[in-house]
Amino acid sequence: MSPRISDQQKEQRRMQILGAAKLVFTAKGYEAATFTDILEETGMSRGWIYLYFQTKEEIFEALLDQQDLEYEAYIAELMSAHPLVWDVIRQMYADQQAELLQMPGRSFLPAFYEYFLTGARDERRRSLLLKRYETGIARFAALLNTGVERGEFRPLLPLAQLARITASFQEGIMSHTLAVGPELAQTEFQIHALLDYLDQLLKPGHRPAAE
Repeated sequence: MSPRISDQQKEQRRMQILGAAKLVFTAKGYEAATFTDILEETGMSRGWIYLYFQTKEEIFEALLDQQDLEYEAYIAELMSAHPLVWDVIRQMYADQQAELLQMPGRSFLPAFYEYFLTGARDERRRSLLLKRYETGIARFAALLNTGVERGEFRPLLPLAQLARITASFQEGIMSHTLAVGPELAQTEFQIHALLDYLDQLLKPGHRPAAE
């Protein structure tokens, strides 16, 4: 009879699988990574992993959910550390820039794009992408609204529109960086330009300080 394990041990093993999977997907991308690669990275038996996940796709989507939880905690931490919402936004993009400059090979982002772009004709994946897109728009609009409520922002456009504009610029920067590299895409310049534009839309009449 197999020994019983506690719920805490189960969660620890699940997190071990996800941590190993992130390493594999970061190193190889989504398509090239295999279930066996993840299995070997965990050091577990195949039977143990099957108690949690049946396919590579299940593992990847569970990893996306985990990334979302970590991102929410990250935003909460930034909100606690910075008195101004604008400072939170600036820090978000500084951290994103640092991650983009690591691509490829040291960032999870290429695997994320690969999963959704190569699966663009898959109805379930597309539905998941649309849901994630709308969630991201709502999350950023809520952050902007906090700035409005605090009297920090006087936006020129509805917040949902501002969030979509920002997402479009951001995705363009990220996809270009992934495609041609940060130097050719001028990633650092592009992110600073996005922040300047967003500053003008949120705080009309304000001239952003030179970096």
